Amino acid sequence: MPEFIHLHNHTEYSLLDGYARIKKLVKKAKESGARAVAMTDHGNTYGAIKFYKECNAAGIKPLIGLEAYTCHNMTLKDREHNDRFHLVLIAKNLVGFHNVMNVSSAGFVDGFYDKPRVDYGVLEKYNEGVICLSACIAGEIDQLLLEGRYDDALKCAKKLQSIYGEDFYIELQNHGLEEELRVLPLLKKIAVEIGAKTVATNDIHYIEQRDAKAHDVLLAIQTQRDIDDPTRWRFPNDEFYYKTYEQMLELMGGDPEPLDNTIEIAEKCDLQIPFHVYTIPHYDPPEGYVDDKDYLRKMAYAGLKERYGEITPDIQQRADYELDVICRMGFASYYLIVWDFINYGKTHGVPIGPGRGSGAGSIIAYAIHITEIDPLKYGLIFERFLNPERQTMPDFDIDFCSDRREKVTEYVREKYHQDHVAQIITFGMMKKKNAIKNVARVYKIPFAEANALVKNIHDNDKKIHIPNLLNPADPAAVPELIEMYNTNPTYKEVLDLAAEIEDMPRDRGKHAAGVIICSKPVAEVVALSRNGEDITTQFDMTECEELGLLKMDFLAIETLTDIDRCEELIKRYRGVDIDFDKIGYEDQETYKMIGTGDCDAVFQLESAGMKNFMKRLKPTVIEEIIAGVSLYRPGPMQYIDTYVENKQHKDKIDYRHPKLEPILKSTYGVIVYQEQAMFITQALAGYTMAKADNFRKFISKKKVEQIPEQRKRFVDGCVENGVSEEFALTIWDELEKFGAYAFNKSHAAAYSALTYQTAYLKCYYPLEFFCAVINNRINKPEDTGKYLRVIKEHNIKVLPPDINHSEGLFIPEGDAIRYGLVCIKNVGRAAIDAVVKERNENGPFTDFSDFVRRASSDALNRRMLESMIKGGVFDCFGHNRATMMMNYEKILEMETSNRSLLNGGQMFFDFMLQNEYKYTEVAESKMARLQLEKEVLGRYITGHPLDGHEEEMKTFTFDSSMFVPIETEPEEDFDEDSDEKAEEYPVKNGDSVYFGGILSDVVVKVN
Repeated sequence: MPEFIHLHNHTEYSLLDGYARIKKLVKKAKESGARAVAMTDHGNTYGAIKFYKECNAAGIKPLIGLEAYTCHNMTLKDREHNDRFHLVLIAKNLVGFHNVMNVSSAGFVDGFYDKPRVDYGVLEKYNEGVICLSACIAGEIDQLLLEGRYDDALKCAKKLQSIYGEDFYIELQNHGLEEELRVLPLLKKIAVEIGAKTVATNDIHYIEQRDAKAHDVLLAIQTQRDIDDPTRWRFPNDEFYYKTYEQMLELMGGDPEPLDNTIEIAEKCDLQIPFHVYTIPHYDPPEGYVDDKDYLRKMAYAGLKERYGEITPDIQQRADYELDVICRMGFASYYLIVWDFINYGKTHGVPIGPGRGSGAGSIIAYAIHITEIDPLKYGLIFERFLNPERQTMPDFDIDFCSDRREKVTEYVREKYHQDHVAQIITFGMMKKKNAIKNVARVYKIPFAEANALVKNIHDNDKKIHIPNLLNPADPAAVPELIEMYNTNPTYKEVLDLAAEIEDMPRDRGKHAAGVIICSKPVAEVVALSRNGEDITTQFDMTECEELGLLKMDFLAIETLTDIDRCEELIKRYRGVDIDFDKIGYEDQETYKMIGTGDCDAVFQLESAGMKNFMKRLKPTVIEEIIAGVSLYRPGPMQYIDTYVENKQHKDKIDYRHPKLEPILKSTYGVIVYQEQAMFITQALAGYTMAKADNFRKFISKKKVEQIPEQRKRFVDGCVENGVSEEFALTIWDELEKFGAYAFNKSHAAAYSALTYQTAYLKCYYPLEFFCAVINNRINKPEDTGKYLRVIKEHNIKVLPPDINHSEGLFIPEGDAIRYGLVCIKNVGRAAIDAVVKERNENGPFTDFSDFVRRASSDALNRRMLESMIKGGVFDCFGHNRATMMMNYEKILEMETSNRSLLNGGQMFFDFMLQNEYKYTEVAESKMARLQLEKEVLGRYITGHPLDGHEEEMKTFTFDSSMFVPIETEPEEDFDEDSDEKAEEYPVKNGDSVYFGGILSDVVVKVN
């Protein structure tokens, strides 16, 4: 049977252009009997690893390449020099694959202008192992022929042939376009003249001919134009699909040679991509150490001595075991690199979290201060982090203070060289709602109607797709959506097309925390892309790790900033240094506060449901906080009642087997953590910890085909250890179900330390704590408003902004909190910093004129001054705000005149200066003052319109509409003091709700 291989194909990673999804493309190639298929996306190799794996899984050869954008001089970046052409490159082998990636990297890093462009210098530099096809009608040879410049087209072909030799092919395409038919004979003529072979391709952008409509929608989304806009860019017909040998033969005029040459090209290619070949930078130890292993070992034992005092046999055994695994697996330098940048951060004032993820299970990490959680104390497992039976890269995720993280990442770039460090790419995917909204927009469906379409759709379940929502028999069906689908033809078309493009990548971005650190330039391992000014990898986080790259997560966490700023304020205003290593985690007043549900701004405990849980639990030790945050998630929540009941009646706990009691005692008989599952398999079935971790991974992944084998292995192990088969099967069933919700105790323990720290600071230093929390959210009005309400509930007074007492941010003042000046609408940080600096250096301002004279010119923006007046900043000068509004401009004029005389260089007399200003006083009502205050502060500070009506207000409940209670019986009284409003009395669709209140603002939106 004659064979043909498609060599010019655009997958979904030709963003918003290619619709030949990788899975469908490979499936189609397999079904057609092709031995190979190519991926040649526009300018990039984003999908290369996915494509490679998919092809190998299907048993066909992956031909990986790209369709490059070429130009004559990639250093010229302006409209005049923006001519660009297409050129197809395909990797023959691993060298060629790296050169294809190098071409793409050069385009993004050095030649980017609208598109990632490369010139002939780049092509010559990276030609080894690469096959070149002259591309489609957008190729330079084709374009020159269309301009009637045959000789120039011939020169271009010869130039490419000189670069690629016998691996250069003249590409022939026929989609029925007039331009293609014009150049086809000329392309064949050039091929004969230069002795190059021709090759047939079809420029695939979608798999089936019927997919042309969905592809056209993608183009409309890309260009942000309406689907029926006659002027928008679109494909000329529906011929850009996966065609058969017979169809291609007909398009080539019956000549089989260009088709046969696709087989020749495929046979030239044999790409084998190596995985898990690690490129971790080597850490050079100081003089006096043999190597990185020797340095790590000696550092670790010094750290263990510091941490524990006496190194007991148990500690020694654990440390020796971990060091043996770390060094044997080649990760000594990895530990030292992490230690190095964490140590840099800590010694340069960057707050760093106590740990995150499974890394807290390593005693060596604890010894050298990578983590601050004692794994022995909390029963944490090293193999959960680094399993000697599974060759995977360990992964320390590090939390940094949100506003100082960049200091550490910059240190890493400088230490390991800029080109050895890169951020990681991410792709914005069109999930259900996004896909529907995108299609609705190009179909000109009004915004409100589009919102109605997605109103009852949730994107959190990846297994549920748009067809599920539209299927009445499916548990995920949305009746309202089905009704719209069945009654409105336009909605039907939109939803059908949205289902086609769902889960396609829409755009690229950068990972919020992921950073690659490599032993050589990153571009020698993976291709690079561009996200604005940032350079990223072209492969995602998982793929980078699979290729052996060291990935670090530099995570920014707001809570660390809260703690850091709070501790700074405590030191400044109370002279107290906070050190939780000395304070410990046993303070009962802190636990009592948590047990009352007073958990606003306490890390992990802020939600209404968690507050209620804490009120029931009344924790007294941090182990209960660790268990609490692990249980309060979908799945394990069903065991909360059992956990609380068992805590209250410890004597009634049934552990069911003597070997389970020491494992489950800390969680009162309830399996909460992944680590407990591992200990259970070890205790009952005799698993090593490495095998126990493999089991943990198995139950979490739910690999159905492995269940019989794993069950037999577990049960047999239990029986060998004297456990009955019946009990073993019972425990198996529990562990299998447990896999759906099991939580990592290492992570929970580390984060619970932060929970305790925030609770302790709130308990003992509420003024400083709330100032820090609000200051850290100064640009989030909803959050600042929320915490100001919490402050009021705590009977902490908020003092109004004052030019002689306020600073830029909120500060403690006596038993109150002083409002920050930069929190006033229209007030800038730089101007306020200058004002506060002047006040601190030269004393308080005596009146408004004095302020105008002494404040920098940056502070004299009229809009800013008006906002400060309205907010009460100048109330201390003895004039009400209405009076200040009436007079401030005249004072500005007076002081401007005085300044001109003083700075003008002309002779003047003192009497010419205006030293005093007589105010025109204006009466001001309380309501007028409060209205101005609300306008610029966003809330009332010095009073409230309802002051004086406290008794009447006691008969009302004031809350957000989402928390309005629905009474189960008409005669029941609603308890307005209940903290369970949101949890126990949700408003349901169809309920009638009566509202009363003050209309403070109206926003009119017109579509």
